[in-house]
Amino acid sequence: MRILDIGVAAGYGILCVSLISLLNPYSFDGGQVTAASDARASAALADYVQAVGLSFLANAPPSEICSSLQARSNGTVILGGSVDGSACGTAPVAFVGSSGFGFTVQGNQVEIEAWVEGR
Repeated sequence: MRILDIGVAAGYGILCVSLISLLNPYSFDGGQVTAASDARASAALADYVQAVGLSFLANAPPSEICSSLQARSNGTVILGGSVDGSACGTAPVAFVGSSGFGFTVQGNQVEIEAWVEGR
C-alpha cells in the first residue's frame, strides 16, 4: 500500500511540474531574452518615475509629460503612455519586451509604458 502511495505522489508531482512548465509565460525558445527585455523595460520605467518624481506626474500638463517621456527614450527603449486618454507615443512595430503601469494621481489617470525594440 505504501508503494502505491509513493507512486501516486510521484505521478502527481510530475504532472504538476509539467503543467507549470507548460503554462510558463516565457517559452523555451526565447524565454530568457523576453524575460531580460521585460526586466529592462521595467527598470526604464522605474528610472523615469524616480527621475521626474510623482509630483511632476501629478501636476504637469499632458504635453510636458509626453515631452519628458520622449526625452528619456533612447535607441532601444521607447517610453510612452497616456494621460487622461491623451496618448504619448506608440509601441514600436517590433519589440521583444514591454512593461507598463497605470495609476491615478490627483484625479488624473496616468499610464506609462516602456518597450524594448528588437526583432
